[in-house]
Amino acid sequence: MRPVMNVSVSESPHSPDDWLPEFPNPADFRFDYYKLLALAKNAQKAIGQAPRNGITVAIIGAGAAGMSAARELYRAGYQVDIFEASDRLCGRHYTLPSSGPTAMEMGAMRFPFFAKPGQKNSLLDYFMIAEANAITAPFPNPGAAPGNTGIFLNQGFGPSGGYYPTPKMDIWTYNEAGSAPPTPELKQVWLKVNRFISFFTNTMQTRYRGADWSTYWGKLAGFYDKMSFSDLVYSAEINQDDGSGWLGGFAMSESEAQLFYTIGAGDGSWGAFYEIGALWFIRCVMFGFNTNLQSLIGLQNAETLPWYGYTGMVDSAGRRLGAPMYQGIQSLVEWLYFVPAPGQSKSLRQAQVDGEVGLYLSSLICAIEKNASGITLTLKANPNQPGSQRHYDYVICTSPIWSNDIELKVSGFNLDQLPLLVQTAQAEQHLIASAKVFFPLKQNYWQTGSKIPQIIVTDTFVQDAYGVVWDDSKPGVLLASYTWEDDAVKLWPYSDAALAQKVLDKLDDITVSTLGEKISQYVDASQPSIMQWSRMPGYNGCAKLYRQRNWSLNYSLLTYNQECASGSGLYFAGESYSVEGGWTEPALRMAMDAVIRLIEHSGGSFNQGFQISDYPRFDMHINPSQSYCPCPSN
Repeated sequence: MRPVMNVSVSESPHSPDDWLPEFPNPADFRFDYYKLLALAKNAQKAIGQAPRNGITVAIIGAGAAGMSAARELYRAGYQVDIFEASDRLCGRHYTLPSSGPTAMEMGAMRFPFFAKPGQKNSLLDYFMIAEANAITAPFPNPGAAPGNTGIFLNQGFGPSGGYYPTPKMDIWTYNEAGSAPPTPELKQVWLKVNRFISFFTNTMQTRYRGADWSTYWGKLAGFYDKMSFSDLVYSAEINQDDGSGWLGGFAMSESEAQLFYTIGAGDGSWGAFYEIGALWFIRCVMFGFNTNLQSLIGLQNAETLPWYGYTGMVDSAGRRLGAPMYQGIQSLVEWLYFVPAPGQSKSLRQAQVDGEVGLYLSSLICAIEKNASGITLTLKANPNQPGSQRHYDYVICTSPIWSNDIELKVSGFNLDQLPLLVQTAQAEQHLIASAKVFFPLKQNYWQTGSKIPQIIVTDTFVQDAYGVVWDDSKPGVLLASYTWEDDAVKLWPYSDAALAQKVLDKLDDITVSTLGEKISQYVDASQPSIMQWSRMPGYNGCAKLYRQRNWSLNYSLLTYNQECASGSGLYFAGESYSVEGGWTEPALRMAMDAVIRLIEHSGGSFNQGFQISDYPRFDMHINPSQSYCPCPSN
């Protein structure tokens, strides 16, 4: 289990340099949100204060971004209403209980807490460790699962096809000190990946807090923005930083790239991301968003927390509101809504009961209209009631970008308030597809005598299968298929029941042909649970990624709150407006960005010695004429 870390920040920063975070942290925007919130916690105050009572803010979306923004604005004295299109809180944090203590994570399932033990860098670390005292454990990634990892390639005939005379599963044996993959071919891939990542991250760590960071990062982005991740995999290796911003690539051959496509290098297959921009991979892996991945098991002493298991709750319109269980990933959003913030006597939930905060479930916003006195929202009419309108001073929109593009009619904003490039970016950004097929386990098989490993990585349509357990003495769950992009899209035509059976049959084929036993004997096949976010109304996709040459579109979204929101009154937050991987951390960061800018633009003040002049600006530009890269291939 991960140890609890206490907040020990006590100083009041006095210069912008004091707000620089430690590496790893995002490349484009260096600001220590952890310190800002930790100082507020110590002072038992919000990060800022509204200039007067009665300023109204509507928040669209009740996921991590929406709820964190709502909590901070409420405690700063703003009047907040939250609108959620679905009938539940928590968005893509969706923890589905199973028959055992280990739940099924239908959305986000592992949190990055960044590197270095004791280094307090991330907002996830602040909310879940410094505040909530959450229970975490290392996520069982391929190569790091205590129950070992099985690799099944080319129908079991090995990495290069025909490698073995009969089907075999290569076993990547777990070792606490770290271990390499089991065959020379796989080990070579693993070495190349780790060599490049080590060189790149060491270079970033050296330069990250330097005064010339923006210039250097602009040079680097000028090269890698023009590349796909596949280009990066094939690009030649270098081992010296000459200041040009070009740091080379993985230097893989075609056969090595195919293996990396299937098995990754200790963190799952990467093939679904080959057509994604190289900068997405760099921002994700090299700056902490793929580091120290933890399962969030739940909150300490959950049964003692407010509203635990309480039935009969309703939202502000009388619709049923599910009770918090403070279990799994969704306990983050439950903590933000049901538990008071530091220094507050009321939680958002209690404020909702008292009529101070509005929460409206099953309330899809279908129109946002700018007018002289603020912004009017139109709620989509339900079959039994007409559509209604509500007026606000400000609006923070956190809903997924493709859902916004299809469901939202936006009007009344001029091109200074909502530039065409922003509108284009909203329409043209890419949301990746993902599918998960879960079963409860009857038995924790990898610890009870079975030869079947905890994780199976395969080039079949199953892709990756994970055995997940929170309590070793009890059964866990089997994530029987975890797929992305085209591998997820190919699963769409089947009913849930048919897909569950196909996945289980394929896993049986794999384990019987190589290990002589069926994995299905350990599975409760009567209770499959399947999630495909791209087929979910209001989400329209799993997570925002982007392809190469996307710099301008991404930056139009990143800079919107800074450049345009003071005139529009509309703010964007959440993962859809970020550029890093990792879902939740970027979503929380964009939410805090929206909150800070809204307090600034509404004439509010800040606490704990923080001033808006301490807050950095998104001012990064790259040279579009810069060459593609010095060495595009090995």
